[in-house]
Amino acid sequence: MLVVGSYAAARRTAWFHPASGRLEPRRTPDGEAIGHRRGEYGPLGGTLVVLYRDGEALALRVGSSEVPMDGSVEISHQVVVDECVLTIGSLVELRYPTPPEWEGLENDMTPFVEAEHFDFGLFIARVARHPEQADRLYR
Repeated sequence: MLVVGSYAAARRTAWFHPASGRLEPRRTPDGEAIGHRRGEYGPLGGTLVVLYRDGEALALRVGSSEVPMDGSVEISHQVVVDECVLTIGSLVELRYPTPPEWEGLENDMTPFVEAEHFDFGLFIARVARHPEQADRLYR
């Protein structure tokens, strides 16, 4: 079992079972440490997606499918009108509304804020394109 965090809610964590893909809520009393996160989870287009580190490798679970994050599967993100499209090889295309937080993002004065902070799909696509970033994640 691994501790994974909700991409949308900073203090929400869950237990993740990589072999089965099962996610169980993890209760953390106020003031207690969240624990070392080994990944992130969230719904994209009605499908549960978990990006996590198991041992030395990053992996991506999309619904019941396991996708290697070793560069062998092309992962891309694009915006089409008012929705985001995350494409994972020829396996999956996840469509979901653009995050409402993107509205006015170009005028946001918060230091270092980027669109990927509000879009789990965009984050996954960027990690897939940058092996050096992927290597540092969840260690």
